[in-house]
Amino acid sequence: MSKSKMVSPVFSCNALRIVSILSLFMLAGCITPSKPPEPVAQPMPVVDPNPFGPVVGEDGRCKGTPNIDLANLKTRTTDSALVGISECELVALKGEPLSVQSGSSPTAKRETTILYMEATGKAVYLFANNQMVRVVRGNAQ
Repeated sequence: MSKSKMVSPVFSCNALRIVSILSLFMLAGCITPSKPPEPVAQPMPVVDPNPFGPVVGEDGRCKGTPNIDLANLKTRTTDSALVGISECELVALKGEPLSVQSGSSPTAKRETTILYMEATGKAVYLFANNQMVRVVRGNAQ
């Protein structure tokens, strides 16, 4: 009768434990904990406090530094020739107004009326988004 070697059950249990532990360590090296992505700083959009350029304030003075060609403005002698100029261009041409009122409406983000007393009577200059759209004149009484 041949003697067969028998493996001790203690050795096989210990070997099985070692192999299991080594397998876990090997698998743990493959799995990395995922970190949430770091937030990327988004540049803040630059918001122009006045998207219409330099405008006339309630005090009748231009707020900002307008680029005005006064010689060109003085050649515009009719009301229709003035349509499209800015509030500051009107003040540069006519001088300090009697009154300035600004607000907004469904058709324009900025609506401004500028009142002048002229030789022919009152003149109200109407602006939408810093562009003159109309002149309303009253007769002298």
